[in-house]
Formats: sequence, structure tokens, C-alpha cells
Amino acid sequence: MVANPHFEFLADLAKAFNAGKISLPSFPDIVLRIRKTLEKEDVYIEQVSQVVKTDPMLVSRLLVFANSTAYNPSGTRIDTLEVALNRLGFDLVRSTAVSMAVRQMFLAEQHKEIAPALRKIWQKSMQIAAMCAAVVDNRRSFKEESAFMCGLLHYVGKLYIIKEMKNYPALLRDPVELKSVLTEWHPKVGKCIVESWDFSSEVAQTLDAKEYMSEYNSKSPTLADVVYVAKILLRHIGVAKKAGVDPRLAETEFVPAEIPAMQRLGIEDNELPLLYQTFDDKLSAIREALAS
Repeated sequence: MVANPHFEFLADLAKAFNAGKISLPSFPDIVLRIRKTLEKEDVYIEQVSQVVKTDPMLVSRLLVFANSTAYNPSGTRIDTLEVALNRLGFDLVRSTAVSMAVRQMFLAEQHKEIAPALRKIWQKSMQIAAMCAAVVDNRRSFKEESAFMCGLLHYVGKLYIIKEMKNYPALLRDPVELKSVLTEWHPKVGKCIVESWDFSSEVAQTLDAKEYMSEYNSKSPTLADVVYVAKILLRHIGVAKKAGVDPRLAETEFVPAEIPAMQRLGIEDNELPLLYQTFDDKLSAIREALAS
């Protein structure tokens, strides 16, 4: 009797999960050094600049970001790293370094046979990162870069699963089975990975946003709320575009006042069109900066 590849793969995945062997390559040294530098109490732009300068690609990406319309609306050309760091702030430097590392994992050359699937997930990762940033825009409860980071890392579990599926080509070719496995397993797998990368528990919990949001009874919003709401808004955009309608003008399938996470974040109906525009602007800036 031939084993069902779906159940065989799930058995292997569950075994790795239970044994604590869910992992991805460690972040590049530049990311770790930037995080360590920024953890210091009194850190100066010159110190951060010295670390960043060891990675020419990161320097170029930060300069692109600093000259993007989102961060430089006046259009005054920024040519030096120190000025770019001052314009962007340390949080954005850290998130850009992480963004480049995650992008490299998704689009690495050794994954050519699964490249289409990984590229699709990378595009979704950028979308949810941009939407998370848009959701917290002008909201003092959160740093925008923290929300962006949660969105960027949200589908990293799918990266691991698809890489492991290389030995199960039948599953990769079956969109229904593939979606089933990814939907069921990516939150818990992603949470393990993000925890192994030493991100905070609050960030790790956003990988399974619905679970942690449902357990959260406080009136104060969390990053899990941000990710949960971002996914709702992205679904609305998808439905509207499929119908050939501008998302800013389309009637929503939800009522913000009836969604606790939106209530905690203070999102109202009349705010949605501007929020969708903010999302478009941030997504364009991310794609430009990461050359995606």
C-alpha cells in the first residue's frame, strides 16, 4: 500500500515540531551586530553607521529608502549614510536589515525548484508588512517598524514548510493540499522560528494572531490585533480588486465597530479609504527599497 504523501509529510513535520527541530538558517552576522549595537543605552549615529558600512548592499538599500517619497517627500537628494540614518531612525535601520535577510531566505538561488511558490509568499509578506505599518500609522500605541516587522515575519513558517516539501513534489503540485498544510501549520511553525531568532514573545505571538487575540481581554491593543486587522483589510482589497472595484470605494464585508481588534485600535469606517491609500504608499516604498 502506497503511503499518502499528505499524511506522510504531516507526520514528518509533526515529528520535527515536537522534537524542537524546526529551524531556518541563522540571520546574517550584520543583522545580529546591528541589533546588538542598537540595544546599547547610549548609541550614536556614528556607531550605527560604522556597523552598517560593513554591508554595502544594506547601505544602498537605506539610501534608497531615505530618498523614497515616503521618507523624503521634499525630494532633496540624500547622498550620505549618516544623513540617511538620521532621516530614517534606528528602528527602520533594524527592520531594513531584517527585511533583507528574510528576502534573501525566500529568494535564495538554491531554492530554484520552489522559487515560484516562495516568491508568491514573499510578495504576500511585503503586503501584510505594509498593511501592518499602515494600520499603526499615526497611532502612538505602537512603533511603526515593530508592526512592519511582525507583518514581514508572519509567513516565515510557510517558507520552512515549502522548503521541506521539496521531497514531496506531489504535494507542491496540488494547490488544495498545499493550502491545507500551509494554513494549518504555518502559525505554529513560524512562532517556533521567530522565537529561535530571539524576537520578543509579543512579536512571536503575532504568528498565530487569531489565537492570541482571542485570549486577550484587555482594552489596550496588541501587535496581534494589528496583524489580525491587517489580514482582514488585505482580504477586502483582494475581493474588491477581483470585482474590478477600487478598494477605497468598495463596500466592506465587515463593520469595524463589530470587530473587537478594530475597536481596540480605534479604526472607524470613515478612516478606511485613507488607510488603504497609506497602504499603497508604504507598499510602493518597500518594493522600491528592497528592489522586489
